[in-house]
Amino acid sequence: MAPAAQVFATHAQASAALADQVASDLRDAVSLRGEASLAVPGGTTPAEFLGALGDRPLDWPRVTVLLTDERWVAPDHPRSNTALVDRTLGARGRPYRWYPLWRAGVTPREAVALLEADTAAVPLPLDVVVLGMGDDGHVASLFPGDETGFTDAASHFVAVRGPGDEPRVSLSAAVLARAREVYLLLRGAAKLEVLQRALGGGLPVARLLHARNGRVQVFASE
Repeated sequence: MAPAAQVFATHAQASAALADQVASDLRDAVSLRGEASLAVPGGTTPAEFLGALGDRPLDWPRVTVLLTDERWVAPDHPRSNTALVDRTLGARGRPYRWYPLWRAGVTPREAVALLEADTAAVPLPLDVVVLGMGDDGHVASLFPGDETGFTDAASHFVAVRGPGDEPRVSLSAAVLARAREVYLLLRGAAKLEVLQRALGGGLPVARLLHARNGRVQVFASE
């Protein structure tokens, strides 16, 4: 079940290599199906990858981009994952199709109902998913001890609570597992150690790997 891993000397190198791979996957998807879908993580780790991806030539109007998860704050909030995408990938001026998870004036649970009703706007299954991983082995906003994202194989989105009881919306484990390609971007040797420890247990990252029979590629830096 151990995933294939490429380890680079620096995070910048890992990010650039992942950007090349994801761009290739998206080009193939557009060529085969006329459109492509890409789910990207928030937080701090993916910033260099998203910037690098924005520099890659693609038929961007045919690419739908969404987040793997979003904290329930407005896009101008410092913790907004949407804001991260805006100032990295978005700053390159590429005309991709943005599919926002955050919806103004509604609760996460209400937003999930809206998102589920609007899945025709996202090419499914997802062509490419890029994930980060927390020190506790969580991916997207699927956290240890919370079964919300794992219980319904028909759900695409779930409303969850993150650390500090922070409300969030996340892609479900099922929609992540069904993606055509899944990549894990890790920064630093400590994250690689977390992944190795997680493989034998029931942490979210290990459960995703199991669901995909190990078909996850890791791009990591030392």
